[in-house]
Amino acid sequence: MSRRRSRRQRIAEQVDLAGLTQEDLTWGRNVLGGEEDYYWRRLSDDFALKDIVPATYLELHNQCYEAWNANPLASAIIEMTTSFVLGKGISIEANHKKVQRLLQQFWHDPANRMDERIYDLCQELALYGEIFVRFFVNPYDGSVRLRLIDPSLIDLIETDPEDVETPLRFHRRPLGQNVSQLVSPEQLRMRVEAVDSEGEWFQAGTEMVQFAINKVSNAKRGRSDLATLLPWLRRYKDWLTDRVRINKYKGAFLWDVQLSGADKKTIDRKRMEYSYPPEPGSVLLHNESEKWTAVQPAINANDAREDGRALKLMIAVGAGLPEHYLSDASQGNRATAAEMGLPALLRFQRRQKILKYIVRTILDRVLLEARRAGKLGTSIDTSYDVLFPEIDCADHQTLASACRAWSMPSR
Repeated sequence: MSRRRSRRQRIAEQVDLAGLTQEDLTWGRNVLGGEEDYYWRRLSDDFALKDIVPATYLELHNQCYEAWNANPLASAIIEMTTSFVLGKGISIEANHKKVQRLLQQFWHDPANRMDERIYDLCQELALYGEIFVRFFVNPYDGSVRLRLIDPSLIDLIETDPEDVETPLRFHRRPLGQNVSQLVSPEQLRMRVEAVDSEGEWFQAGTEMVQFAINKVSNAKRGRSDLATLLPWLRRYKDWLTDRVRINKYKGAFLWDVQLSGADKKTIDRKRMEYSYPPEPGSVLLHNESEKWTAVQPAINANDAREDGRALKLMIAVGAGLPEHYLSDASQGNRATAAEMGLPALLRFQRRQKILKYIVRTILDRVLLEARRAGKLGTSIDTSYDVLFPEIDCADHQTLASACRAWSMPSR
């Protein structure tokens, strides 16, 4: 027992678990267990694969969703990405009229509503770090409908043993009664029981397609744009909440009434008389035996503006956004803001390329099913282009020159 105690003491000296931050608990080696488990490796660890353990993934997934709902800054980051990438929407131009008509039918199908769904694709890709698109194909006319599957429901991705970037099938955790086709009551009961107990597998490419961002080549799951920002979003929100409390209490005060030479009976009588404090604007009349004093709390809270700015800068850096994008235009001038905005605009252009690949993958499937159903001949040119709104990357040198000329005094 003494040897074990001394070993734990040595580990406690080397590892300060009390000082761990949220980042350490999520990404460090101390995700599970206490001090005595520090040098032990979990059975699920595989350092060749860069995915975090499923429990941590689900926790991050839920925290990102909660931040998007409850934290205005997190919601603004996701919304800003969607607005810059998609703008007023995208358009499709095909070389052949028949192909154009077929793609427009799919795009404006009330079951697909792609004009609105494209924003959901971009938003959930940024929020979750990955999206799973499930295809429903009508075997008679080749029409395609698609739906987004919540990534938290996909608990296992089976890939090619020799190529982790080639998924073979996806497993969805048990959902309960979830049947997508008409079957007999007996088949329905058997299918529901199987889905309830074991979940359901979907073939990659034919039934479901995964699109992931913010991941390395040896990882299977994507990572949200908010994942690295979560601790700092929480800290900034807590800082703002504390400032609100401080400002509230700084304005609070109470009346201190001093009675000269009063006994207990007099004090009790005055306490009953002044049980309700005087309203604002009231006139207090008393003799020299009473002394009224308004007492305010001595909080001594200095100006913490720079502390808040430091937290917001950390969030802006993690989000790849300039400071003035996060409603803080107090620093710098127009030329500085233009130069700072260029990396963010390039990031949005890169996200446009990812969205373009997603849209082309979906539309290629639509054309493939149309050919299988005989709607398109093999000789028809099926080439098309997906046009995104241009992100304004103005000439920043011109902006700087104009700003400098405007600021120079006239002779």
